Amino acid sequence: MALQRSPPNKFSSDSNIVSSVDSEHNTFINTRKRKQPDCEDMASFEEKFNKKLLTWDAKITESIAIAVSSSVSKEMTKISDVLSEININMMKLSADNVNINISLKETNTRLSELEKSLNFSAERQDSFDNRLKTVEDKMTSSADQVSQIKSLEHKISAMEQNARQCNIEICNLPERRNENLVSIVEKLGDVIACPVRASDIVAVHRVPHADPKNNRPKNVIVKLNNRMLRDNVISAYRSAKGLDSTKLCITGPTSTIYVNEHLTINNKVLFRQTREMAKKQAFRYVWVKHGTILARKSDTSPVIAIRSTEDIAKIK
Repeated sequence: MALQRSPPNKFSSDSNIVSSVDSEHNTFINTRKRKQPDCEDMASFEEKFNKKLLTWDAKITESIAIAVSSSVSKEMTKISDVLSEININMMKLSADNVNINISLKETNTRLSELEKSLNFSAERQDSFDNRLKTVEDKMTSSADQVSQIKSLEHKISAMEQNARQCNIEICNLPERRNENLVSIVEKLGDVIACPVRASDIVAVHRVPHADPKNNRPKNVIVKLNNRMLRDNVISAYRSAKGLDSTKLCITGPTSTIYVNEHLTINNKVLFRQTREMAKKQAFRYVWVKHGTILARKSDTSPVIAIRSTEDIAKIK
């Protein structure tokens, strides 16, 4: 059995019921109509509504104005504070700028003074360089002059030594009052077996020591009339191997007597320096011949001539 979606109409409806009822009972139906507002009430309502709108608009505007004013005031205060701080910083920067300008002026002044000093120093340096060059040139010429002077000194020393080529020097001979030096020289010649007569003696005398504090007897300088006799006397003295005051009949304590060539002061100093160096280097012989200082390390070694202090370096 098929289901129905809606129950069947037990009663059929008549669409004309209302119209029929209305027509039959027309006298009993009271039809109502909406009351329409009049124009005055409508105008009054609009006026009130507009006033209310104006009031709301004023209040809203006032509230917005107050809120905006407060916010703007706060922001302006903040901006004012920031601007004030910026102003203070600008003032500080301005003060710092002034100080920097002052410092720069002082620095520029100092730099200017320094530049002047440097220029002055440069001028002085140039002047000093010129003077130094002049001095160097003079020193170069002076070096040549020094070399010439040394050469002249050597020549003079050689001439002085050559002037003593006939002289002998007797050292450590005891001094006596009223001594007869000629007789003592004659006696010396007899002792060493090389006769010396009064006629062979040109001059004889004592000379003071270079050092005033030297208490040894003054040396005796004997100038003979020829160089050959001088050489023979010195050779005989060395062959005698020992001469003292007793052999010359001089009273008093015995003193060893030395006979050498008569050297100049410079050659005496050079002879002493040569002997000191030879002793350090174990040289056996140092002697003087014809005014020249000679050195020899052993019997088979070559002979070294010492004519200046530079030659001492040869002893090694």
